[in-house]
Amino acid sequence: MKDKEKKEALFLRNAVWEDCAFLLQLANDETCRRNSFNPDTISMETHAKWLEKTLCSQTVKLYILMDQTEAIGQGRLERLENGCRISYSIIPERRGGGYGKELIRLLSHAMLRDFPDCGVCYGEVLKTNVASQKSFEDLGYSVIYEMETYMVYEGNPVLHVNTGADAIAKIGGGGYSS
Repeated sequence: MKDKEKKEALFLRNAVWEDCAFLLQLANDETCRRNSFNPDTISMETHAKWLEKTLCSQTVKLYILMDQTEAIGQGRLERLENGCRISYSIIPERRGGGYGKELIRLLSHAMLRDFPDCGVCYGEVLKTNVASQKSFEDLGYSVIYEMETYMVYEGNPVLHVNTGADAIAKIGGGGYSS
């Protein structure tokens, strides 16, 4: 798929309870666990409690990245005192195709809509996760500090991404497509 076609077909929808199995499978993917701050496998019980709390939260928004009718990733915005933290993952079959970068772009748009007072987005990336580092850097995010095992990226969506009406329209309501 060409880049422009890829971007046109992608959109975010709000996660719903019916996404539970998809989200757990993605979270427990070997590469996702390796790129997570906690590499332990997640049980269904733990995941279900987390998802219920997340879906009811006023400070966390969970989205599903859709390519037309196919769920291909998840993204989360967590409102913090000084901005919004982005976290995301893409299904194994779609990694390496620029989908992570597009998901970060869409999450940046979502922040402007859902948490307009946040101002900046942050991404915490393990130093071993070169693909995510590149995605944030390609969108103009900068490293604001480094720890021993990870880096924190910061970006202002207003400065670094297209925030036109077309972009905002790609962030939609709930619903579930299997």
